[in-house]
Amino acid sequence: MISRTRTRKFPNDPILVKLLHSAKLTTENIIHDAYGFDKTYADLLGDVMQMRDAIRANLPPTALNARGILNDDRPYVCVLTRSGYEFLVAFFAIRAIGGACANRYLSIGSGILPEEAEYFISDTKATCLLISSTRTEKAGKISECIKQNGGPEIATLVISNDASPLRDIDIGIDESLEMNPQGPGLVFFTPGTTGHPKGLVLPKQCSAFQQTAEPNSASLSFRPPHWLGGAMSLLTPPLIGMKLYILKERATPESIWKLLRKNRITSASFTPAFLRQLKEVYTDKLSNLPEEEQQKYLDGFNSLVKIRCDGAMVSPTTRTFWTSMTGRPFQNVYASTESGGTVLETNVNEPTDLEHSVGTPALGVDVKLSEGDHGEILVKSPWMLTHYIGNEEATKAAFDEEGYLKTGDLAHLVDGKYVFDGRVAADDVFFHGYRIQSIRVEEALTDLPYVSEACVIGVPEDEAKELCAALIRLKEGTPREEISLARVRADLSETLPAYMRPYLLRIMDDGEKVPCTVSSKPIKKEILKQFFGITEYWSIENPTPGVESWGDQPVQVEAETKPWDWCGLQRSE
Repeated sequence: MISRTRTRKFPNDPILVKLLHSAKLTTENIIHDAYGFDKTYADLLGDVMQMRDAIRANLPPTALNARGILNDDRPYVCVLTRSGYEFLVAFFAIRAIGGACANRYLSIGSGILPEEAEYFISDTKATCLLISSTRTEKAGKISECIKQNGGPEIATLVISNDASPLRDIDIGIDESLEMNPQGPGLVFFTPGTTGHPKGLVLPKQCSAFQQTAEPNSASLSFRPPHWLGGAMSLLTPPLIGMKLYILKERATPESIWKLLRKNRITSASFTPAFLRQLKEVYTDKLSNLPEEEQQKYLDGFNSLVKIRCDGAMVSPTTRTFWTSMTGRPFQNVYASTESGGTVLETNVNEPTDLEHSVGTPALGVDVKLSEGDHGEILVKSPWMLTHYIGNEEATKAAFDEEGYLKTGDLAHLVDGKYVFDGRVAADDVFFHGYRIQSIRVEEALTDLPYVSEACVIGVPEDEAKELCAALIRLKEGTPREEISLARVRADLSETLPAYMRPYLLRIMDDGEKVPCTVSSKPIKKEILKQFFGITEYWSIENPTPGVESWGDQPVQVEAETKPWDWCGLQRSE
């Protein structure tokens, strides 16, 4: 029989060992969450222990082994939360119920549809669902959806956020309960080439951090945890003893500027889009403030040790703006979810003018190119993808014969430095890490009553990697003035999710023809140049005449969203 007594011990898991070590560094508030949580390590540990005990008490005995650890055949626990603090509580509580399950969670976007969540829960065979107190109504809808689809009942537990503080010395490590570092750690769902997303499993050791933060350092998190970058921005600071400031969902550039002005933030990672938006807020608004007030904002930004940029390639103009104005060193980072984190990074102590340089391999990562000095980026590291849930074929296809992970990205070497060259698959569009099948968009376009011909290509862009661009010919008799990008996107809303709809639109004139090979395949490089005026990258600041753009970025909330619209990222509540 499984013991239900409260034990004050964590399994021997490097994550939990590190958390307890960092908890001894300070008694001050370590987490400041904009949803109303200001917490110390003692508060965090108290909530983690209470949550761990609640999970154990509510799971059927068959879900746990004799030592209170989740069984290997069903190690996953789903998390549905809005607050970053509650995510942290859920994460560490899951790790604390058993090593093998401890780092095995699935974090779901707060705007997720019930049918999406039902698929994720069913695919992982999750043992329970942890929710924040503001998510009870949605959790009920998810449970009903599972029931309607013939699935088993799943325990739903509210995440603890107000337990009595627990001193770190009240918790020890059970040395006899050592966890396998290659066991399942994190699950993220990435869009597949067709149909439902794939459950991507990272090993437990992918989030094991060895370093300790500098005294009085602080970090900023403003990205959701249902993708790797967002999850790590929450997990890293408390594990290494760094104060953490967490903004609400859909954080704006204005909110980030205000936080930087008010608090001394030393560490943050930005996407190229956010760096550009922060720049625009400064030039359009902050630069018009009195000099003394303006300087307070600049001083706040200058507290950053470096400007770290990941997620895509930053434009030269944006990078020059920040380095010139702040004098802060700039770091380009190449990372991917499948790789388990950072793969390549530039050296802040060796500034370079090499455009799209992503530097050299990060510590502990082995990188090679498929063709020697150029080709596909292939990665091997202790924290990369281990497998896709229930998909042996996809797992096998993800690696080469030497066990290197295929990233699907291209690069070449210049004096030992890697330079990013884009994606391998030319027939798909890769928009912010999401795969868009060109043929699906072309078919949807030609189904419209006013389109006679359509060609969809990916237009290289610094921030998004690629933009979905549509070249169309109108049917004879269609008034051109009645057709716009907004009209096309609206008409496609019934058949395509928001992220797949064209971002750029070019309507062909009479007499214009799509350049094709002798086998009638479109020559996409010629289309880029001839119709979109692109030889390298699309410029938001200097758009090509005759090409209609959706603007700064696609709207995040639309009237009708479909399942798999970025796994909930298109919707927030």
